[in-house]
Amino acid sequence: MNTRVISAIVAIPILIFFTIVGGNIFKVGVMALTAIALFEYISAYKRTNNKVITPVIILIYCLNFIFVFLDYTFELNLSIIIFATLLSMAVPIFDKKYNVMSSALTVIGILYIIVFFDTLIQIRNSNFGSKFIWLTYIVPWACDTFAYYTGRYFGKHKLCPDVSPKKTIEGSIGGILGSIVGSIIWLILNRETNISILSILFLAIIGGVISQIGDLSASLIKRHVGIKDYGNIMPGHGGVLDRFDSILFVAPLVYYYIEIMRF
Repeated sequence: MNTRVISAIVAIPILIFFTIVGGNIFKVGVMALTAIALFEYISAYKRTNNKVITPVIILIYCLNFIFVFLDYTFELNLSIIIFATLLSMAVPIFDKKYNVMSSALTVIGILYIIVFFDTLIQIRNSNFGSKFIWLTYIVPWACDTFAYYTGRYFGKHKLCPDVSPKKTIEGSIGGILGSIVGSIIWLILNRETNISILSILFLAIIGGVISQIGDLSASLIKRHVGIKDYGNIMPGHGGVLDRFDSILFVAPLVYYYIEIMRF
């Protein structure tokens, strides 16, 4: 049994446990993943001339940690983003080891990792949250699985060769179909949500596209900084950002879907 399979056998039950239990246990799990992901993000850019402003990242993470356990409203994230932007743009004025790119990378890191991971908590705490949180996992995982096998057996035309040479247009289409299949199975198992088939199809298609953008965005960063994986916390799978890149992009979509549908 290879390390990739062993890692999955260990990690999947842990994820299932935290997700099912919910509440503060789920919050602790998400905040732990956020901390690891931030470390991976900061470490990735240490290889470049543009450093992430680590003190700002740490400060915002600590503030967010407090807010999360105070059951804040998600709208408070706007205040966090504004505060983080002001700080990130101010620091290079007084500390010359940082520059304007450092400000941009810091704000992107806060949005991409802290805010996007926060949406998982908001989804889990919403009405039917114990059901919708699984949709947040299923859409990207089904997309990734179908894209891999479709691309492997039918892929001929490259999708983004400069970013991810192995990905194909055929695989991308297969990934969207995978999101649709996964979402329909989820709907069949969760009929009490009273979601229409057209509504879930719309979410699945958009989610399949966004999921792949999340994957490609993470690949673009890795290619830019010259690394294969963000980390090795899961041997054979890479780091937290390697495993959650697609989920982080899909989570805000599911959150606003819930808000718009008024569940």
